[in-house]
Amino acid sequence: MGRILLCQLRKVCAANPAFFICFAIWTLLVTAVVFFVPKSDSFHFINTRHAFWADIFFTIQTYFGDGLFVIGVVIAYCCTQQWNFARAVLGTYAFSGLICCVLKNLFDVDRPATVFRGDSTFHVVSWLPVAHFNSFPSGHTTSAFAMAATVAIISKNRTFGVLAFGLAVLTAYSRVYLGQHFVEDIWFGSILGTGTACFYLLAMPYVLRSKRMSFSLKFLQVKI
Repeated sequence: MGRILLCQLRKVCAANPAFFICFAIWTLLVTAVVFFVPKSDSFHFINTRHAFWADIFFTIQTYFGDGLFVIGVVIAYCCTQQWNFARAVLGTYAFSGLICCVLKNLFDVDRPATVFRGDSTFHVVSWLPVAHFNSFPSGHTTSAFAMAATVAIISKNRTFGVLAFGLAVLTAYSRVYLGQHFVEDIWFGSILGTGTACFYLLAMPYVLRSKRMSFSLKFLQVKI
């Protein structure tokens, strides 16, 4: 098992170093914000700086982490017979989403709409419903980073990896901008999404080597 995981770890890290370098920089910067800037201050810094064009842009961008969009990507890959991408995106989305749902219910943190109820500076857009509970971690951010990490690793294309990372970051930013999450929610969501995607791609070949599981789970086999 150790040799298999080590081999897979090397493949994952070498598949798209540009993505992981960008992710490392992002993680360091946002970690500093989470630990050294008060929760309300970091939220207000993003949420109170808004414009109508940004309302439209981030409303569209936030759907990059929506489950329907991810399923649409899977269907698109299936239609073009890119089965490796389809299996990888679907598998990492389901795996990361399951863990995210468990953590949301475990922590049960109030969202900004509840914390800042009555605050005149709190910004939301009228055409999107605002959630009030299960803030930590951000599900949209988790899904966006899981998908970005997956397509970056599978494609091995540096430009595509950086582009996917950029879209995931914008999705994370949109969740705070739209008043749906705190910075700590998107911070952990990005780590959870990327981490679970990597773990899935690392562990799946080992799982499929099991004689009991290989037949029933063979359709999930992903090549890096």
